[in-house]
Amino acid sequence: MKKIDTKRGMKTGDRNPDVYAVALMDFLRSPRVGYRKLTGKALLLYTAALTHSSFLEKEISSPPANSSGEDYERLEFLGDRVLNLVVAEYLYEHTNGREGEMTGKMEFVKNRHLSFILSSPGIDFPRLIRVGPHQRLTPGIVAAAFEAFIGASFLDRGYEETRAMVMRLIGDELEIFSPEKNYKKILQELLQHQKQPLPLYQLQRKEGLDHAPFFSYRVLVGDRVIGEGTGRTKAQATQDAARDALLNLGVFSDEG
Repeated sequence: MKKIDTKRGMKTGDRNPDVYAVALMDFLRSPRVGYRKLTGKALLLYTAALTHSSFLEKEISSPPANSSGEDYERLEFLGDRVLNLVVAEYLYEHTNGREGEMTGKMEFVKNRHLSFILSSPGIDFPRLIRVGPHQRLTPGIVAAAFEAFIGASFLDRGYEETRAMVMRLIGDELEIFSPEKNYKKILQELLQHQKQPLPLYQLQRKEGLDHAPFFSYRVLVGDRVIGEGTGRTKAQATQDAARDALLNLGVFSDEG
């Protein structure tokens, strides 16, 4: 059975509809997405949300069995508005910032940052996106497909369930996001520039009560541990580990 390459998404040549349908249904039924009853109509809607126009260019005469023949552009238009509302609502209800500060935190929904979060091993969203054989899976495409996926969920399940899903997927990262200092993003871009392997965040310990856990993570490059961190959420602990790595690599000082 052919695997879906997480670095390139689902290509036009990956024609086995069963492989893709199983991968998509597994994602939809995962705890973070929280889908319970999946209809054939809904499956086509989510498939369209994950389909770039380049995937359909070679499929017009014989579309795959699990395709509606539509790409994600219309759903992206809708999902972009829903995502912005979810994030704006969170910032209004859970932070005390003034308008300018909240506007700065809306940087969270920018393409590169969204793509970075969605590519993490715990979500691995890009592997579900269908692109053409010569189309690179860019951060813009990943973010657009996610917005389209949100649009599909809004049409299928309504705002409240969609908001809850979005917060389960990216809420931890949103809670600690700072437009000035995103240590995980800085570390990844540094390693990419140096042509080193991407950082791997490894859970060391989870302590405390279920309603008040405490996480310890370490970050590795290859087999080498370059930083360690702790926090009340996985997002906080991994950000702390990335900051520790940047300190160890001499990128920041203790005051930085």
